[in-house]
Amino acid sequence: MSPLTERDNVLKVYAGERPDWVPLAHKAFAIGMPMAIRNNRGDAGGRIPGAIIYNILKTPHMIPPDPNIGAMPVPGEPHIPDITRWREFLDFPFPDPHKLDWSDDEAAAGRLDRENKAVMAMIGGAQFAGAPFNAMVDLMGHEAASIAMLDDDEKESWHELLGFLTEWELAVLDHMIEIYKPDIVCTSDDLANAHGPFMSIPTYREMIAPYQGQIFDRINAAGIICELHCCGRAEDFVADWVKMGLAAWNPAQTMNDLQALQARYGFDFIIDGGYDSQSRINTKGAKEEDVRASIRLSFEKYAPAGNFIFSTSGMALAHELGEDHMNWIFDEAEKCSTQSYG
Repeated sequence: MSPLTERDNVLKVYAGERPDWVPLAHKAFAIGMPMAIRNNRGDAGGRIPGAIIYNILKTPHMIPPDPNIGAMPVPGEPHIPDITRWREFLDFPFPDPHKLDWSDDEAAAGRLDRENKAVMAMIGGAQFAGAPFNAMVDLMGHEAASIAMLDDDEKESWHELLGFLTEWELAVLDHMIEIYKPDIVCTSDDLANAHGPFMSIPTYREMIAPYQGQIFDRINAAGIICELHCCGRAEDFVADWVKMGLAAWNPAQTMNDLQALQARYGFDFIIDGGYDSQSRINTKGAKEEDVRASIRLSFEKYAPAGNFIFSTSGMALAHELGEDHMNWIFDEAEKCSTQSYG
């Protein structure tokens, strides 16, 4: 019998079986990103701190002082200052996913190690595919988007615009599924900060869930595992996500009661995370013994349930932590991975 691969082992978790060892996300997945979307952004000439770039929807973003950090919408310059007039501000004709050049994606898909790793296609965020709330914040600004979800005079326009964007997002998703033929599609929408959701659950159900649900439905209809990237203390949404067909959540940060979620849902909901990104161990200068102890604690808490993939999503950037710090994290995770189910 051939030895179990990282692919085989992580797919056991999604299939509802205890794996032979705790999967490590950085080893278990081969990642595909929508390069056709990225190639149509305005940063092809480089990422210069302070420079203004434009995403595929021509929304202005500023490169922060550290160019390795993601660009953010330019403050005070919303692309859509009045949602009731959104058609006036979006540039038409709209980029047609069917007419984009997907050749780089086809080449990238051919290079993925499908034999040894599970293929995860990732969409969302700045790519405007699979991130309903983040797309609206990007276009309008956080404050205006939050008001539009509550203002009866703006709700109709919200649904019109987000319905339009979701149709576009679904077309991108279809291309990603066709090209990458993934085992998992990880969509993205950051709905919370470290303290709690950006909106009430009733508001989520009315204004976001109908569109997020369409994305989940498309993934599930294709027979593909549906995962969501959502930072922050977002555990309030989990009951709805499970009903909507979501199978897994990353980065599943530790300000959430992950053990309670594991006990409640078992293998119906996979925790892909568990890294303590909010403590001192995620900062430069942390002591080696503290870093290693934190990693061990994550495995001690979350591995026993079996429905756990360890992921460092949410970790500070590698160049900030330093090579030694990174080595401590991954070395300790490797040890814990193989020892947890001894």
